[in-house]
Amino acid sequence: MKPLIATLILCASLPVFAAAKPTADVLGRWVGGTWPLEGKMLDTDYSKATTVTGVSNCGWSPSRIFMICDQSLLEDGKPSRELWVYAFDPEKEAFHFFGMSPTGGRPHSTDLSISPDGTHWVYSNQTEIKGKTVQFRTINEFRNPDHIDWWSEYSTDGGAHWVKMGEGKETRQK
Repeated sequence: MKPLIATLILCASLPVFAAAKPTADVLGRWVGGTWPLEGKMLDTDYSKATTVTGVSNCGWSPSRIFMICDQSLLEDGKPSRELWVYAFDPEKEAFHFFGMSPTGGRPHSTDLSISPDGTHWVYSNQTEIKGKTVQFRTINEFRNPDHIDWWSEYSTDGGAHWVKMGEGKETRQK
């Protein structure tokens, strides 16, 4: 009887230990409708106080390999445009993010991690500024399928402490 109970407990607990594997489908959270955004940046060592508004429109590439977003922004009344490309590498189980602007600036890339359920996205990178390593991250938290809260932060101590640089929200319009 004891081996049977132990087996039942083990089988019932396996799903708790088995992490869901990521898939490209998680990227589809952005697909469909338009995503107006509003936010504010704060006055910090690495950002200046400003308001941010805009809209994103996202869809799958024809082969459904890439998710592409066209973003139009107004930062303190100044217009800017971005094209974002997202991809998933199933072999490495890793997400990738690339962005570019029509102004001809160099395309950029950041690390992107997404929770298995697709509700928590973290864009992160680090750079050297005046001899100091500075980490940056922006977190998107999907509160439901049509609402995202986001915030941006930086750290100068290896991620032990984070300073908020800005925050905002996006709500899908269908």
